[in-house]
Amino acid sequence: MSEKAKILVVDDVETVRRLLKMGLSRSFEVIDAGSGEEALAMLGEVRPAAILLDVEMQPGMDGFATCRRIRANDEFAQVPIVFVSARDAIEDRLAGYEAGGEDYVVKPFSAPELVAKLQRLIDSTAERGRLNGLARDASCAAMTAMQSMSEMGALLEVVKQLGTASSVLELADAMVAGVALYGLEACVQLRVSMGVMTRCRGGEASPLEVSVMDHLLGMGRLEQFKTRMVINYPVVSLLVRNMPLEDGDRCGRLRDHLTMLVETADVHARALAALALARQRDEEIVRLAVCMTGVLGEVDRAQRDNLVSSRIALENIRQRVDVAYVSMMLTTSQENMLNRALDEGVEELLNSQADISDLQNRLSQMLADLRQVVGGGAS
Repeated sequence: MSEKAKILVVDDVETVRRLLKMGLSRSFEVIDAGSGEEALAMLGEVRPAAILLDVEMQPGMDGFATCRRIRANDEFAQVPIVFVSARDAIEDRLAGYEAGGEDYVVKPFSAPELVAKLQRLIDSTAERGRLNGLARDASCAAMTAMQSMSEMGALLEVVKQLGTASSVLELADAMVAGVALYGLEACVQLRVSMGVMTRCRGGEASPLEVSVMDHLLGMGRLEQFKTRMVINYPVVSLLVRNMPLEDGDRCGRLRDHLTMLVETADVHARALAALALARQRDEEIVRLAVCMTGVLGEVDRAQRDNLVSSRIALENIRQRVDVAYVSMMLTTSQENMLNRALDEGVEELLNSQADISDLQNRLSQMLADLRQVVGGGAS
């Protein structure tokens, strides 16, 4: 049996800590602390896989200050932190995001949902650690390349990478990687008919990053607040977290370059979405064509069987009439008169069937053409 991951619960209310222990203890080993200071003192010994952190704690440090202190320690900088609070304002969520949290849970909450969030964050952190190792190697190569590449050259290279993306996921990751060439940390959100995708350097964005991106969509085309900057286009949004405020000229150039990148990504994302929709429609048309071919094939067989059956029925009628003549003891003139009437009726029926046969042959030819178009998918 695998060892349970450790969760550190930090809350100044003992009742809340007990409730959290009851809700989480089946899935995790839960250790609790009554203040931010106590939690910081326990980190080295406990070494938690994730931390649940109350926002409002008295006296002493609040949750945001505690989170910043944890993030300042390189040893625990990557431990996922989930804020727990009764407040749900965007200012509070932004403060949690700025402090370094991965998610923000509003009281009251569901214990099973919280367990699922924590497990997902723990798994994502492990995967992110693996990807960061790969990213560090790639970053060294990228930084070497950047030293010999002008900012405009970097822009052209990123535009090229965006243009070669063959899926929305590739486009989002190419955008994040391109912004990283400028030494910037960013999140990218793409909103297409297939769904909404939010990506950061480590891969899939954290729930708190997604929440912040969703709240920023209502802002203008380009908004900057402190070191953060958001660029919104109809399909693509970019959030940069570390704009170099100390270099005003470079900030201005970066705004221009990043706006151009977002506009390029927006156009390409629309094209990819349209292509995906066209492929989906093509697949649906082929499916309907195959279905129609099967139905028309059944109609064709039924019509031909009906023509044959009609001719056999007519022949049987004539034979029964000939037998009836004998029992009716008709005169020759009466038999001739009845035969003429019967022949005229049969001829009219055969003429009508000839018209139907012509339509039937056209239906058969259309069916053969349709089968060829769908690649013989219908038998």
